[in-house]
Amino acid sequence: MGAMGHDPHRRRLEDRSDPGHLDAFEGESDYLTVMNLLFRSISQVLAEHCALTTLQYRMLLRLLGAEGGTLRTTDLADNLRVCASTVSAAMPRLVEGRLVARVEDPDDMRVVSLALTPAGVEEIGRADRHVGAFLRSYWRNLTPEQLRVALDSSANAAALHHASRIENGSHRLDTAFFDAVMISRTLTAAKLAGYGLKTPQFRVLAALRILGPGATASQVASYLFLRSSDVTAPLKALEERGLVLKQRNADNRRTKALALTAEGRELVEGLAPLVYDALLETCHSDEAAVQLHLQAARQVVARERGAAVFAEPALRRAGA
Repeated sequence: MGAMGHDPHRRRLEDRSDPGHLDAFEGESDYLTVMNLLFRSISQVLAEHCALTTLQYRMLLRLLGAEGGTLRTTDLADNLRVCASTVSAAMPRLVEGRLVARVEDPDDMRVVSLALTPAGVEEIGRADRHVGAFLRSYWRNLTPEQLRVALDSSANAAALHHASRIENGSHRLDTAFFDAVMISRTLTAAKLAGYGLKTPQFRVLAALRILGPGATASQVASYLFLRSSDVTAPLKALEERGLVLKQRNADNRRTKALALTAEGRELVEGLAPLVYDALLETCHSDEAAVQLHLQAARQVVARERGAAVFAEPALRRAGA
């Protein structure tokens, strides 16, 4: 699946004989775990306090920064890297709530643009307060160096992917960080889609590679900070593709032991470097900065397993 440059971490992922191979693999898995926990937690914060989805919040933010104050649905979808139909499906709640207005082009009545209303600006302020409070609680768990790199990389990601929010002459860093999480998830999903996999399926494969043969579905879910029901559909899809085997446990007939097939192991090992590329593409950080991202993810996951990470309870509830 091809090498990219001379990145030592990527080489460790590619070279299965490297002594640091499994450690690099675990670091990538932990990074994806943190991205998922952050996404689910922010989703919960927005749903509880603003009745918004993460996509709707990002749509409002893009309209806030739109040149001329308006955007067409197709332009909004392109910026967010989603289908126009996805934006259209998310729009009625914003229009009905008078957060967004539809504006007809005076020169072409068939063209309709979208514009933020004063109520929409107020809603962004409310969402900012709650999302910002949650992110500050998360940032307290990073070292000063990790936080600096995370925020610098987030600002880079926002600029690279046309998602910058400038206030008082500088990037709004909580918004940039939130967008970097979303961009990373989108790029990872795009890499995996080319091989017929969804991100939850890859994460299950990675967990089985790390846990080894004999792991149960509940152990996989616990390792990934998911509910057991969250891994049911991914496991079924992977089993149907012949990537995972499920057998009765000899010691407990009520449970089933899981193992990667040769094809499953080959696929997850081969895709690991491409998933790493998605991290690089998110913010174009250098290798040293990416190592700090991965180090932070390892530390956050280790602390979370000790149930002592977040002052804000949303993250723990999201992974319960």
